[in-house]
Amino acid sequence: MGLDYCLVHLTWTLPPAALLTAAYWPFFSRLDVARISTLSSIAVFCTIPWDSYLIRNRIWSYPADAIVGYTLFDIPLEEIFFFIIQTYLTSLLYIILTKDLVLSAYLLPKKNDLTKILGSAALMAATGFGIMCMLREDNLKYLSLILVWALPVLIFQWHLCGNFIAALPKKPIMISIFLPTLYLWIVDFFSLQRGTWVIERGTKLDIRLGATLDLEEALFFLMTNIMIVFGIITMDHALAIAEYDVIISNSAERHRPSFFGIFCSYMTGQRRSFDTSFLKGLNAAIEKLSQKSQNMYLGSAMFNDRLRVDLIMLYSFCRVIDDLVDEAPDRETAQSNIKEASQVLNWCFSTKRPTEPLYGYVDVEGSPEQTNDLSPLLSSIALLPTSRLTLKPLLELLSGFEMDLGFSAENQEFPIATESDLEIYAHRVAGTVASSLLELVFHNYEIGEMKQDRDQQARIINSGQHMGRALQYVNIARDIKRDAAISRVYIPSSWLAEEGITPSDVLANPYDDRLAIFENRMLSKANDAYKQSVTAIDELPKEVRGPIKTTVESYMIIGEMVRKRRQAGIKEEGKLKVPLWRRLRLAWWEMNVSH
Repeated sequence: MGLDYCLVHLTWTLPPAALLTAAYWPFFSRLDVARISTLSSIAVFCTIPWDSYLIRNRIWSYPADAIVGYTLFDIPLEEIFFFIIQTYLTSLLYIILTKDLVLSAYLLPKKNDLTKILGSAALMAATGFGIMCMLREDNLKYLSLILVWALPVLIFQWHLCGNFIAALPKKPIMISIFLPTLYLWIVDFFSLQRGTWVIERGTKLDIRLGATLDLEEALFFLMTNIMIVFGIITMDHALAIAEYDVIISNSAERHRPSFFGIFCSYMTGQRRSFDTSFLKGLNAAIEKLSQKSQNMYLGSAMFNDRLRVDLIMLYSFCRVIDDLVDEAPDRETAQSNIKEASQVLNWCFSTKRPTEPLYGYVDVEGSPEQTNDLSPLLSSIALLPTSRLTLKPLLELLSGFEMDLGFSAENQEFPIATESDLEIYAHRVAGTVASSLLELVFHNYEIGEMKQDRDQQARIINSGQHMGRALQYVNIARDIKRDAAISRVYIPSSWLAEEGITPSDVLANPYDDRLAIFENRMLSKANDAYKQSVTAIDELPKEVRGPIKTTVESYMIIGEMVRKRRQAGIKEEGKLKVPLWRRLRLAWWEMNVSH
């Protein structure tokens, strides 16, 4: 009886498992637990017969003084635990690295299946080589057993979801495979040196990496980690299909089936086609969000699947129409874009066409006009989850963009004349977005009796509007210089007049130290609105409290950074952002509190 193998776990496998678990703990979902536990069970079930064969045929052996002595089918319990802990480490690393992915976006079919065909051919060829090695029954025995055991599993996984694997980003997949593999090579290197386990001579090639690590051992850890990663990707493929079905559902309230139901449906169901128009639009929306606001894109990963996609679609529409107004070559074009958006929104909500691709739109005369080549505006509207939204906030948002068109430095026109104008503007461009977000939350979650309590919903939405305005005030305080660069001044003219300043003066000198007064005043207004509404977040489902709190608190941190920048006399024009490490720390804390 010995403890060497136990010390391997205490020294090498348990510490990184504990570290990854602690880092990811607030973000763990039932789905994550189901994926890891299912995959670990499959790994143990599939590995025990193979490992038992290797031990009984003296390919692997464990000195009596290195193990406690309890076995299952001649396999030491420490070794069985190794199956579990390796699967846990590799799959958890993959889950962490792919947390930001919208799985259903990768269902978009490719024009050809060449990658899948080539992958299948390579796996079949390797399997054939493994069979040839097995027939020789010499020092190729261990190598052949690895290939013949692992490659059929990989072929099956590749057959199920080869195209999906090929579509996923390569970087997280490669890191999930090779980082644990490299780490376990190091573990194996020292364990072989200590004699914790032994590979018998005559069954291996005696080709070593370094002084001790056998080629077969290196291949074993590489193959097992590929199987683990491909296994969890296979589950993700099933989840992506289920997620897609829920997202495109016209029902205002439809939830994903159970994990077991998804698994059974996937393994017994027929492969099917997907709406390429919808998936292209979804990919475009995700790309826009990730480019325009990487922090918001990462933050959206904390929401559940359909709510996350709903929010991405909502953001995409807001971003597209904002760009069409701000980047229009002239005021007339911008006004035309707003008018078109209003007409199409009215048509979509009146015809009750939730989530269907918009192959027609309302022209200036109000009649449907068929087209298959959608503009970014029409595409963004087509993807809006209209069955889970109301029209009013979206039209109010457009009226906020119309206020932006009221700025004209040449004609001395500045529409934010009073504090009341500021509040109206903040409500239209931010309070309305908060309203729509909360509508999506109410449709995606059953919140006890709140589902029937319209008064409570209305009160929470009202608080959300206050919070939206608070965040907009922070934006205004942060972006005084950036807004001046496009001839806009959102500081009320009445405030400026109190200090003998005009909006034109702000445009001429946005670095004027006197503007610090208005930054502070705007941030104080933001804090007041924040305090009025922050408690309402606690009435939301626990699944959304953490993500929403993280977003809100990040904006309030920006407010603090604006004050510090002004106090330090920094006059740089770059857009202030909360550092990623600080956002992750904030997200970890808020999610942990809400868990």
